[in-house]
Amino acid sequence: MSGSFVLSAYLAASRLAPPLYRAALKRRIRSGKEDPARLQERYGRAQVARPEGRLLWMHAASIGETQSLLGVIPALLKADSGLSILVTSTTVTSARLLAQDLPDRAFHQFSPIDTPKSVRRFLDHWRPDAAVWVESEIWPNMLRETKARAIPMLLINARFSAKTLERYGWLRKTAVALFSQFDEVLVQDQASFDVLDGFGLSRVSLTGSLKEELAPPLKDAADFAGLQQALAGRSVWAAASTHPDEDEVLLAAHRALEDDSLLLLIPRHPERGDALAAQMRAEGWQVAQRSQGEALAAQTQVYLADTIGEMGLWYRLAGISFVAGSLQPVGGHNPFEPILLGSAVIAGSQTAHFEEVYGDLRQVQGCLTADTPEEIAAAVRALRDEAAQAAQVSAAQAYLAGQSSITPLVRDRILAHLNDCD
Repeated sequence: MSGSFVLSAYLAASRLAPPLYRAALKRRIRSGKEDPARLQERYGRAQVARPEGRLLWMHAASIGETQSLLGVIPALLKADSGLSILVTSTTVTSARLLAQDLPDRAFHQFSPIDTPKSVRRFLDHWRPDAAVWVESEIWPNMLRETKARAIPMLLINARFSAKTLERYGWLRKTAVALFSQFDEVLVQDQASFDVLDGFGLSRVSLTGSLKEELAPPLKDAADFAGLQQALAGRSVWAAASTHPDEDEVLLAAHRALEDDSLLLLIPRHPERGDALAAQMRAEGWQVAQRSQGEALAAQTQVYLADTIGEMGLWYRLAGISFVAGSLQPVGGHNPFEPILLGSAVIAGSQTAHFEEVYGDLRQVQGCLTADTPEEIAAAVRALRDEAAQAAQVSAAQAYLAGQSSITPLVRDRILAHLNDCD
């Protein structure tokens, strides 16, 4: 991996970085962002044995990326009865969800910090037969050390923000040095494909997103039935994956509806729940907080869903969903999950991470765009009309159905590289 001064400087500096990583990990433990019982995994020291047979290593960053694998992992395991799958990620919340969601023969470890010794220790223990990176979670030492062992490497579901793409434009040598390490790259959107193709890489394919085909599961049917009964006769809408400074806008929209509807407020980071609940109560809202086990009542105006792994529940309950991360320069979140579960979508205009998808949905009238409390309230009112809601959901689902089937394609490309290493 050569040809880039920036990359060479990073690799040299990473040899001196362990003290900095140790300090950073201690801070993360204090803030609840690391699991102290599993801290050794971050240094590449496994606490479980490697399974017998072939092992596929899949690396992703956090919840969104790891959850996108929950369709392709069972497909891979079904196709190869002798295969085990190791999934690594960097966040405690993704680890908790994967502990619930991964099937037999698949398991989670925290990813090693990107220093040569930690990555080598990790690879010495696990000895993967192939390695798969997800989206844009790319670390230079991981790439270099894996490549040095002649392990086939793929990047799947690749997607890059406009800021990242711009950065790659003026760090062209660095980008080429990184992405040329992969034996194959499967890309979500046209903008990302155009940049990587422009680097002269030989094996780049535009496939779309794995998230287009994976509806979040319903984990507790009895809980769903109970909530349905509690909400009978009430109009329900969701504000999903909200970030700071978005909650206020969405609450203002809820107040502008001037009726007895219920807002499901689902913060992107559940740890904000206590502060949000206190803030809303101080403003006079009748709030029930999910994480505290507070029951829905007839007078509840906002149900604060400050838990993880329950999006399949909320999108099934709400006929209308505002997909947040789109009122602030976050880049938006994926609209696939609500669409697949029959919820009509509203989003703000700041959807750079999914610009192509939202553009297509708007073109087929498969979503609405709203940025102010007044616009959001008006969109909710419009979609309360059953015919309008059904028409939008139908258009959005038809758009998704018209995309080529992605999961089998990704499965087959991964299996091909696994077979190449036999």
